[in-house]
Amino acid sequence: MTQAYGFSVSYDQFLPRVLQYVPDASEFIAIDAIKQACIEFCERTYYWQYTVPAINIVNGQANYIINTPADTKLVGPIQAYFNTLLLIPKSPDELADIYRMGAWDQLQGSPQYITRTIKPEVLLVPIPYITQPGALYLRTALAPTQDSTEIDSEIYEQWADAIAWGARARLLAQPRQDYTDKAGAIEAAKMFNYHINRARIQMNKGLTRASTRTEFQRWA
Repeated sequence: MTQAYGFSVSYDQFLPRVLQYVPDASEFIAIDAIKQACIEFCERTYYWQYTVPAINIVNGQANYIINTPADTKLVGPIQAYFNTLLLIPKSPDELADIYRMGAWDQLQGSPQYITRTIKPEVLLVPIPYITQPGALYLRTALAPTQDSTEIDSEIYEQWADAIAWGARARLLAQPRQDYTDKAGAIEAAKMFNYHINRARIQMNKGLTRASTRTEFQRWA
């Protein structure tokens, strides 16, 4: 698991791993395919992680904006604590099932759950009833934005070949191009998915070693 935010690598560093297999693609199109593959890899694996500076809790405020480094976006919380209490990630539907006797988004008390309805905000449930500086601790997963030009260097070092497979799958699947190859695109996509599953396993093992109380859930 890579912890943001350290050294970065430009997307064009992936080009040799892509263009040697799709030589007729332009660098501009290939770099965009690389970026899209990086975004998909991060969104599906939660591999790129970031520890958010402690957030102040405000009495009666459920919503908290999660700021991430430049040219990155929030994928989803991995671990969240209210002081030392582990917050359990739940979807709005799950919270509605838990709080059947009332509106889950109106209840006030000591937060036990964390959810999300819009990015880049998270909601604490129940709504905090106290004001407390630096009481919310979050480790979250990141992905590059569409405006980004680079990716964390550790992802490049560990998963450059995986991302190259993803970029090649996108390029080969483009219709009516000199390099269009449906069979090749399917094979490249299979390899990309294989490496994504490897990264997920590695990430989940890391969380298990880090804490026996870890609650991890990918939110759509």
